Amino acid sequence: MSDIAHSIDEVIKLGFADLLKAYRFKKSGRTWHKVDGENWLIVNVQASRSNFGERGQFVVNLGVYAAPVAALAGQKAIDGKPKEYDSTIRERLGSLAYGRDHWWAIEPGSNLSSISADLVEKMQSVGFPWFDSHRDLSHLAAALRDSPSLQSVSAAWLAGDKEEAIQRLQAAIARRPAAKEHFSAWAIKNGVTL
Repeated sequence: MSDIAHSIDEVIKLGFADLLKAYRFKKSGRTWHKVDGENWLIVNVQASRSNFGERGQFVVNLGVYAAPVAALAGQKAIDGKPKEYDSTIRERLGSLAYGRDHWWAIEPGSNLSSISADLVEKMQSVGFPWFDSHRDLSHLAAALRDSPSLQSVSAAWLAGDKEEAIQRLQAAIARRPAAKEHFSAWAIKNGVTL
């Protein structure tokens, strides 16, 4: 294991992992999962590909995987725990906390305890509230409103707003004409006339 990989793992051990464990997330490598009804809540620590020696950076990815939305959108069912990139909606902890993409940096002499404390504080102040606001189908559908995707359409449909789902479907076709056949197949399968 490289020096920077060891340092990132140390940051995680100094408080971040304990916080997630207290919220009943289960750890596997640098990813934590929590079952939430039919959904999965996912936290992932991603190291930069350019890390080298004792210097590097990492980001914390958050995701909510909504199985009913994925199923209606025609995605293949996932056996076991979904990966963070399978999430229905994703966000980075640093973006929530700082309003822009933020990577935590580690270099020789960095105070790893301080970095870990910052992660814990950011997770408590913006990370867990983000999860709370995206667990409900109506909130999830609202968050996906501007996404020209079958996940957005399916979330609105499952939230009970079929008119909104049809409008999203039409908007998705207008924005992504090359995918019209894909969207039209969903419409036919669900009895929607475009």
